[in-house]
Amino acid sequence: MSKSKIHYIAVAFLVLLVTFTTTDAEARLIENLYSAEVEVASQSSSHRQQAIGEAFDRVIIKLTGKSDATEHEAIERAKRDVNNYLVQYGYSDNQGQRTLTATFDGRKLRALLAEHQLPYWGSRRPQLMLWIAKESDNGQRTIIDSNSESVFTQQLRFFAKQYSIPVQLPLMDLTDNFTISAMDVWGRFLDPVRTTTERYGTDGLLVARIVRQENEEAPWSLNWFVEIGDDRFAGEVTATSVDWLAEPLVEQLMMKLSAKYSMTAGDENVRNTLTVKVEQLNSLSSVLKLESFLKSIVSVREVRLLKYSQNMSEFEIVVNGPVDQILQAINLDGRLVSQEVGPFVAAKQTETPVYRWDEGR
Repeated sequence: MSKSKIHYIAVAFLVLLVTFTTTDAEARLIENLYSAEVEVASQSSSHRQQAIGEAFDRVIIKLTGKSDATEHEAIERAKRDVNNYLVQYGYSDNQGQRTLTATFDGRKLRALLAEHQLPYWGSRRPQLMLWIAKESDNGQRTIIDSNSESVFTQQLRFFAKQYSIPVQLPLMDLTDNFTISAMDVWGRFLDPVRTTTERYGTDGLLVARIVRQENEEAPWSLNWFVEIGDDRFAGEVTATSVDWLAEPLVEQLMMKLSAKYSMTAGDENVRNTLTVKVEQLNSLSSVLKLESFLKSIVSVREVRLLKYSQNMSEFEIVVNGPVDQILQAINLDGRLVSQEVGPFVAAKQTETPVYRWDEGR
């Protein structure tokens, strides 16, 4: 068999492999959005209350995307009455360290944020494929893969989970190595990065490189670029060690993404009306679940059922503030599936939007 024929067969095999391992992208539903796990010294009443307060702060940061939200007067006041928001708590032992997990009432927290015009970032969040290149002392560049157990990757996974930022590292197996190289990531050549990312079905991608710089106080830097649908973000973080770049990276991602995808309750004096059509509402139970979802969105004041049929129902939504934010919130949630745009494409009310109800998401 000729070399050209062997090469052709190899290429065809890899294309098929990429095809059968690609999944459709959609926003990821974050579990335990209203819960947080913190270390606790003992199960005494004082240590328990302190840990519950720390867990409350972490949940507030997750929901707002703002690390300084816990300093807001209304949040500090709510924290003093934290048991009013507490649903349950429990203890566990992780590798010899006792932790407390506290879960808070999501409806009360959303109402708290809305009342005081604080942003709310819901449970549907974009999952990012992380393409991070690093350079060794001898100048060799490599892509950090999912098998890495370095301090940096452990910290990356820990803080991404803590702040509810869905991320994934590549396998860097034969398929990946055929379509992407460390030089592509280092040079930020987006075409091969986009092509390889399609295999994983994530909502977006992050391209970053870790560089040693001439700075005694922060000799390591990580500059990054994110692409999610039509949206672009960029930033840079520094640290005294490669190991400690993960936390500021995840915090910066959280702030940038939440600023784009969170919502703030609108002005009570500015009201707008949005009409939507929904397919496949096959029962009264589905109608009630849909109405409950719509009413849970920040800025929604009232939901009215104008017309019902199993083929097509029509709802009128009264909102405080701009309608475009409500459209984005609906698309991000994922249960109302737009027949026109993806979850991270800018939504505009050009005509009555049509959705398909998929309560299983």
